[in-house]
Amino acid sequence: MATWLFMRAGRWRRAAVTAAALLLTSTVVGGCQVGPAPPAAAEVRTGAPPWDAPRDAVSYIDKAGFERLPLDFSGPSPYTVTLSVTIDGKPVQVPAGIGVDRLRAEQAVVHTHTTDGVVWVEAKTASEHPTLAQFFTLWGVKYDAKCVADACAGLTVAVDGKPAAWDTPLIRNSHITVSARH
Repeated sequence: MATWLFMRAGRWRRAAVTAAALLLTSTVVGGCQVGPAPPAAAEVRTGAPPWDAPRDAVSYIDKAGFERLPLDFSGPSPYTVTLSVTIDGKPVQVPAGIGVDRLRAEQAVVHTHTTDGVVWVEAKTASEHPTLAQFFTLWGVKYDAKCVADACAGLTVAVDGKPAAWDTPLIRNSHITVSARH
């Protein structure tokens, strides 16, 4: 009797593993798609903060012009940049998960893991320098030479305390501050 129960339990385990594997694949079975839904289109937000990390990051990765990389990718010489954003003198939290699509196990070369403003750059080559504008595109926040979202007065960008262009490259170990007001 115990042997029969063990064999039956083993069959149930195999069936459960098979079912889980089928659910995780991205194939079409019997006319139904199994796996993650196609990503939603990347939308640029213009409202007031806070701004969460986009849930369907792959569409934002594509919009920012980055290659989709596996989550475990680490370039030959990864580095970090610290980003501080203020709107009307109030700090804006840079969320964890920008540039990371956990559902599809992909990430951008530029991404965040935490909410402390540390931005990771894991470029494939040392000459690859993503820009601040690309980061805001990944974040899904309107950003140009005049505005951050709907804050379009007095935009200033500084790198290590020195004035910089709005689309400045993300340079190793730099501290970038972005400020704007309504």
